[in-house]
Amino acid sequence: MSSKDDARILVLEEQVKSLSDELMQCQADKEFVWSLWKRLQVANPDLTQAVSLVVERMTKLHGKQRPGNFRKRQSEKHKAEMKDRKVLEILQSKDYNIQELEQKVSGQQQEMNSFVQRRTTVEEESALMKKELTALREQLVNKSLQLKEMKTECRRKEEEEQQVVQALEEEKEGLTSRCAALRADLEEKQRQASSQRDQRDAAQARLKDLEEELHKAWQELSALQSHSRNLEVQLSSKEREVTTKEEQLDRLRRDFTEVQTLYRQSTEHASEQSHLIKQLEGLNLDTQRVLRNQEEAHTADTTSYQRLYKELSQCYQALVTSEAKLRQSHQELSSQLAQKDQHILELQAQLQQQQEQIQQQQQQQQQAQQTALYPSPNRQTNFRAVSEQSFATAQGSGPNSDQVSTRSSDLRPEDKNFHHRSTSSVRRQKGAPVQRSRSLSPASSVGLESGRREGAERRIQDLEELLQLKVEENEELRRAHHNRRERLCLIQTNYKTVRDQLKELEKSNGLAVLEEELDTLRVQAAMDRAAVKELHLCLANEHQELLHKMVEEHQVNSSTPKKPSLSSGRMEQSFKKIEQLEQRMVSLEEQTKRLREEKEQLLEANKDLAHNCHRLQASVDHLRTQEAVREEAARAQALYQGEQHRSEIMALEAQLDASQKEATKLHHQMLKLRQDLGILRAARDFYRNRAAAPARAGGIANNISSKVKLKTTRHRGPLRQRSHQTVSPNQAISWQGRSTSPAKDEWEDMSVDSDSGEEYSDSLNSVPSGTAPYRQLANRKSYRCAPSRAPAADSRRKRHDVLAQDNKQHEPWEQGTRGEKRRWRRLLMKTQRCSSSSLQQRVESLQRHIDILRSARKDAMLSAQELRRTNEIITAQLNSLTEKLCSSKQLTQKLTSDLAGVEQQKKVLEMELEQWKQITFPPQTAPPPTTPVNAECSCKGKTTPAPANPAPQALDTEVKQLQAKLKSASAEVTRQVAANKALRGQLQEKDDKLCQLQDKMSHTERDVNMKRQLVEDLKTRLKFLQEMEKSYRGQVEELEKKVKTLSEEAANRKALIESLKRRLNVATTEKSQYEASCTKLKEDLGKKEQRMHALQARVGASEQALAALEQTATEQMEGLTQQSSHALDRLQKQLGQAYSQLEQLHSFIKALASEILLDVQEVKQQLMKRRRLRQANSVAAKGALSAKSMIKAKSIAASILNMSENDLADIMETDQGTAAYLQSHRDQEWLDNLNHILQQKIPSAGQLMEAVRVKMKERKVLTEELATLTTPVSEKA
Repeated sequence: MSSKDDARILVLEEQVKSLSDELMQCQADKEFVWSLWKRLQVANPDLTQAVSLVVERMTKLHGKQRPGNFRKRQSEKHKAEMKDRKVLEILQSKDYNIQELEQKVSGQQQEMNSFVQRRTTVEEESALMKKELTALREQLVNKSLQLKEMKTECRRKEEEEQQVVQALEEEKEGLTSRCAALRADLEEKQRQASSQRDQRDAAQARLKDLEEELHKAWQELSALQSHSRNLEVQLSSKEREVTTKEEQLDRLRRDFTEVQTLYRQSTEHASEQSHLIKQLEGLNLDTQRVLRNQEEAHTADTTSYQRLYKELSQCYQALVTSEAKLRQSHQELSSQLAQKDQHILELQAQLQQQQEQIQQQQQQQQQAQQTALYPSPNRQTNFRAVSEQSFATAQGSGPNSDQVSTRSSDLRPEDKNFHHRSTSSVRRQKGAPVQRSRSLSPASSVGLESGRREGAERRIQDLEELLQLKVEENEELRRAHHNRRERLCLIQTNYKTVRDQLKELEKSNGLAVLEEELDTLRVQAAMDRAAVKELHLCLANEHQELLHKMVEEHQVNSSTPKKPSLSSGRMEQSFKKIEQLEQRMVSLEEQTKRLREEKEQLLEANKDLAHNCHRLQASVDHLRTQEAVREEAARAQALYQGEQHRSEIMALEAQLDASQKEATKLHHQMLKLRQDLGILRAARDFYRNRAAAPARAGGIANNISSKVKLKTTRHRGPLRQRSHQTVSPNQAISWQGRSTSPAKDEWEDMSVDSDSGEEYSDSLNSVPSGTAPYRQLANRKSYRCAPSRAPAADSRRKRHDVLAQDNKQHEPWEQGTRGEKRRWRRLLMKTQRCSSSSLQQRVESLQRHIDILRSARKDAMLSAQELRRTNEIITAQLNSLTEKLCSSKQLTQKLTSDLAGVEQQKKVLEMELEQWKQITFPPQTAPPPTTPVNAECSCKGKTTPAPANPAPQALDTEVKQLQAKLKSASAEVTRQVAANKALRGQLQEKDDKLCQLQDKMSHTERDVNMKRQLVEDLKTRLKFLQEMEKSYRGQVEELEKKVKTLSEEAANRKALIESLKRRLNVATTEKSQYEASCTKLKEDLGKKEQRMHALQARVGASEQALAALEQTATEQMEGLTQQSSHALDRLQKQLGQAYSQLEQLHSFIKALASEILLDVQEVKQQLMKRRRLRQANSVAAKGALSAKSMIKAKSIAASILNMSENDLADIMETDQGTAAYLQSHRDQEWLDNLNHILQQKIPSAGQLMEAVRVKMKERKVLTEELATLTTPVSEKA
């Protein structure tokens, strides 16, 4: 068997090698066919090169198979038809070979399955053998038991023989002969045991050899497992590489789509540029006329600026005179303040003299009396008296004391020192508000003069510090009030401007958004039309190419014999492409429908947004009102806190207010008179100059007034033409409006420069600051809607709007004879500027797009190279995988051969086992059954077996271990076969994926070629556009130089005018601030006094109410606590009673259940006794012989088993014991159930009643049975 299996294994290995060689050859042929297919898939394939490659391949194949036919091959080189046929025949033969190889592989797999089935049958046979061995062991055990029983019987017989010696003397001889026979049998069995030991040692040696072989097999299996794991790891790595390649393909597709979009955009930009070039050719003629018109306008503006400058200089001189008068009045007031300061200094010197006198008196007195008799409350008693005295001297400081605080910057150093002292006193008063809130009761030791002097000195010091603190506090309050007032003015101006801008944005945004959406939708529709045209053209080109190819193929077919047409596949591909293009057309139509629907939705959304804007404005107004209310409340709180600290100085402030009122009245009257004089002088000078001016100057003034009106209207509402600013980055024609600044006054509207700046701010690259945020908003919207679109409609609208505005601005000059010529010149100049700037930006955008296309082309080339490299790596990995597969097949063949050898060894071992069993267990006759004493003679000539040795058990265990190892080895072989199958499937899948990737690569290479052609076309267009641009740049530079000179002159004049305006603004703001601050301070002081009195009254009432509420609350809380404590005590008592009752109930139920169980158990015991009595009576009723025989049998059994009669009776009554045990278990379960019911949170009475009823019913049944048993017993008695 082993020689046959080895021969078969060798044959199988040779077959596997041949199959692997054929597979390698098939793979090489497949790669060659794929390379041919790639070359033929090109747009213009080189057929001669392909045919030469096929011929070389055929020569190689024939050189391997038939080296002697070299001359025939040279003669067949020139026959192209036979070569093509041979290529096709080779392909068919390869396919047939592949099929045959697959069939052979399936046959080998079937053989492997048959081997596995044989192994399973062998395992089943071994299991049967094990069962037989177990049966034999059981027989041995039974025989040993029988021997033990025989020995016991012999012992009993010997005892009986000793009792009856005379009757059994003959039987002794038989027993001696039997003993001799038994000894002979024992000697024979000892010899057999020794022979069995020798056989066991031989079997153990064989088992060790088998274990070593199994260990080797295990090592080989572990190596195979590691190899399979490595293969799995390689497969996972290849799957990852395939996923990465798929991701790269997706990236390539995205890049291709982006390149297509860029190509479309470039075509659109080219069309727009051609249109703009035509416009520029028409606009170049108009620029010169516009320049002439601008020069004339500039001369007119210069004259108007000169007039304005004269008027402003006159106004400035008037203001200078008024400022000189104001300075004189200020000097007078400062001199008065200096006199008052000197008076205050004299008073301070007197106070110092008094302090020195008081210090001399203090030295005479003792320090202990001072500290004991005059504590700190003495400072508070005469606080008001001393303060009134000190400030009564300060009343003569003049009515202009308020000007010291308001104009602290103009004070002398003496004045500053005075302010510092007063503010320090106020701060000290703030730091000690608690002392002032105490009662002003006089001290107990008022009679002593020395104590009074010391208290007065301390009070004077405190008052001085308080004065300094209060002065500083007043200054800080005035500064804070001034800052707040400035902030309010700024907020009001900003609020007005923001409100106006919001209104204008609301008006303009609705139209702008709608127009932007319309423009975007139009551009999308144009894009879709262009795409449809391109698709139609592509279809037509492909159709023509197909027709040409068909004609060429027909010609080739007519000249050569028919072969399987390669053009049919191309035709199918072309038809598929046509279908795909038709599907794209349908999808584009659907997209247009969707875009229309989205347009409607956007219109509805715009309406909703407008509604939301109105709501937001309302909410903003509401929030502003709320903020104002909150600010007022915060101010009121701050003022209330400040007024609490100023309660003791109200009298002094009232006197100061009176003096300040008189001073402010006089000051206001003086300022009003001076302002009126200045205004009258300026008006007089203005009217004199106007009356003296000629008629032409009058015309120019009218023009200026009209421009002022236009400018004011523009400031109130910016041009709505800004809604058309959503131009694409390629079309840079934009109108730049004038910004509105909230800081400027109405003097700006009187300037001619505002209008001229509005006219001439349309430079090529300049953007004013005011319109920047608005343009950013518009550009953001436009970029959201269409990032790269340049519709010509927007530019035309903007030009029309700008020209219309220009016409409105220059209406006064057009009244003359040369009005129409100037108008046409302006139009030409503006259109030329717009077109030149748009051309520059358009060319820049085209250059950017070309750079993007170049970068995309480079990326596509790099990705193609990477894909080629990855394809090469994958092919190398596939070759390595095939080699590994061949090695794994060889390993499987080795394993199958090893398995066959192991199976043979197993069969040999089984044969040896059977032989050993036959030797160890010869066929024996079954012993007769044991009979009574009369049948003892039949056992004389019989041999009894000895107890078995443990050697066969050890052998059986070792055999079992070996069988288990064999099973595990066979299972691992099957696993490896399944793993090989899975690896083959994965290899096939990867081959398919490689084919797909190669197809994709071919398509991407075609796309790259097309993109190269497109890029070259764009380069030619760019060169042409750059040449056109150079011609326009010279003209644009000349225009820019002229515009720069004009803008510099205008900027210088603007700077002069703005400086004058700022001076005027400063003067007017200072005046208004001083007036408003004085009036507000007076009103605030009056209001604060009223609030103080009202708040003091409220505080007293609230304190009384709080005291009453506290008393009532304490009383109610005490009553409630007492009630709650009583209620808790009652509840605790009730709970204790309830718990005690529950415990008693539980104990009662448990005692009742135990008593019921005891009654039932007593009844059961009585039943058992009655049943036993009944059985005994029935036995007694039978014959006496049977009773005696039973008693004798029981005694014999007890003597054999070495047990008492009672124990034997208990063993006989096992059924009754088991029944009693089950009954006790049930009773215990019943008790557990009762305890479980009682342990529940709310024990149910129904469940308790059911449990008790069950036991009561059981007791009733038992009592009835007792009654039935007692009646027949009584009858028998």
